[in-house]
Amino acid sequence: MRGVLASPDLARYAGQFVWLELNYDQEENRAFLTEYGAAATPTFFVIDPQDGKVTATQTGAMSLAELTQFLDRGANGVFAKRRTPADAALMRGDALLAQKPGEAVMAYREALRLAPAAWPRRDLAAASLTGALQDSQQWQDCAETAATEAAGMKRDAMFGRTVVAGMWCLVSADPAPWSKGAAARLEPLAKEALSLPTTVRDHRDEIYRTLMYLYMSRKDEAGAAKWGNLWLDELDARKPLNDEARSAVDIARVENIQIIGDPQRILPALIASERAMPRDWNASLRVAQMEQAAKNYDEAIAACDRGLARTPGAAGQTWLLQIKAGALMQKGEIAEARRVLQEALQTAHKIPSEQPRNNSIHRITQAMEQPVPAGHP
Repeated sequence: MRGVLASPDLARYAGQFVWLELNYDQEENRAFLTEYGAAATPTFFVIDPQDGKVTATQTGAMSLAELTQFLDRGANGVFAKRRTPADAALMRGDALLAQKPGEAVMAYREALRLAPAAWPRRDLAAASLTGALQDSQQWQDCAETAATEAAGMKRDAMFGRTVVAGMWCLVSADPAPWSKGAAARLEPLAKEALSLPTTVRDHRDEIYRTLMYLYMSRKDEAGAAKWGNLWLDELDARKPLNDEARSAVDIARVENIQIIGDPQRILPALIASERAMPRDWNASLRVAQMEQAAKNYDEAIAACDRGLARTPGAAGQTWLLQIKAGALMQKGEIAEARRVLQEALQTAHKIPSEQPRNNSIHRITQAMEQPVPAGHP
């Protein structure tokens, strides 16, 4: 996204926006994250400086065209003197999305109900509705809404965004009594999205990933592996222009292998990235994850230590310590593993963002409550 944000095409917004980037893993940002909520990264807000209210919200990476539409939407929410009822409902949904997605669903539905036939923001409202249904875990409604809305959409970035949300809702609930019918409608749309040049890379990665999960839910490991290999081939063909792009490719590699595959296949690329990004603790974490998956426990512990030496924030430290504790446990070094888990728990309480903090504390507490294997103190 930094490459998109640096585009000279955004110069026309000079004077309209003050750009602010916040790291969710820094304590000084806790107040903002508590007030506005950001359960996913990246999350983008346009905030009215007069009253602090959100006029537009978008999660996930965007193409340049999507970003300009998003900025225009946010600016219109601040400056427009007259809005249609549908526009007002859409803006209300954006303001609610981060913290109250269930209420955002109702606002987006109202926007679609009030919209005139030629409303130019219909696809945006439909994509936003699908995303809000996903965020509020209304899996069936989300998958079926995505299938219905995406089928009639223009094949642009909003189409890809809607399909991605629908596929995640499908695999989050699958198997369910309704999922087979929803899959029959969504799977062809997902495959179509992969064939389109308008589908941004992040969405392509998410579609491959959900297709793998869908095939695994059918006990079709060969089918899942086929999609995984296609995805890895595509990732290997990408030529990252900067560290951010390199990290995005490596994250996708790890997500791929975590579903099905041989971690040894991607370890050379991850190790090369760690060497190329000597200050990036995330690069060490990815190496640690795959070394652990390959049962190279000493190498996983060493990678965790390298990552911890790269001064991550509380969330990064917690994650690295959990992986280290897991590798120690698998080596049979139970007492040291428990000591590291205790350190991870103390660090987790310092995570600024509420949801990641609570999730980490829950995972660590569960790990600490696991019974000690026989023969170990």
